[in-house]
Amino acid sequence: MNSDFIKQRSRFKSATTRRIDVSEESYTAVTDLLATIARPFHVRKGEYLQRAGVPATQVHWLSSGVARSGFFNRDGVEVTLRFYREGESATTLTDLINGETGLPSVQFLVAETPIHGFTLDWKLTCDLRAQHPVMQHYHLNIALHGLQSLAQRAYTNGETSAHERLAAFREEYPGLEARISQRAIASYLGITPQYMSRLRREAEAASGEPREA
Repeated sequence: MNSDFIKQRSRFKSATTRRIDVSEESYTAVTDLLATIARPFHVRKGEYLQRAGVPATQVHWLSSGVARSGFFNRDGVEVTLRFYREGESATTLTDLINGETGLPSVQFLVAETPIHGFTLDWKLTCDLRAQHPVMQHYHLNIALHGLQSLAQRAYTNGETSAHERLAAFREEYPGLEARISQRAIASYLGITPQYMSRLRREAEAASGEPREA
């Protein structure tokens, strides 16, 4: 059993249980189960946790750092889907499911900062879930939370202005703007880095307080 994994997970117990609406007892039980298969990993900024075109087999739980998921559209343009921070699992669920039969990933996962964390083999995780009802309930709540976030993201992208999307990003990911590149944020908002610079200048002018570069 990986005691460091348990120690790191305990740091995020309160925040995670509030976010996905599970009890602390369930969180602890799941942590203890996952500790039997957790393996430490480290990547530098810019390195891939998962490459598009390669079957996905691992869940990456982050104890420090920021990861970004996305894909390349048919024009070769990079589209950012979301960010993952400390205490979260950087996971593209559809790719993991497809990877069970050897199908290649559609999405990539890349480190926006140096990352320390733990990998969890997807097949072994599924085996544990099949054996333990507490994990079934836990993962169901994670899936429901993910669907709610996906629905909100779809609405934000389709029905709001770039200014509103930037405000929504800042609300969903407080403090993240100062940790990652402007290019990554622009990709998430569906705008150019140049327009992103303009939005930030306008926000600074409106608030009267310059933001960090």
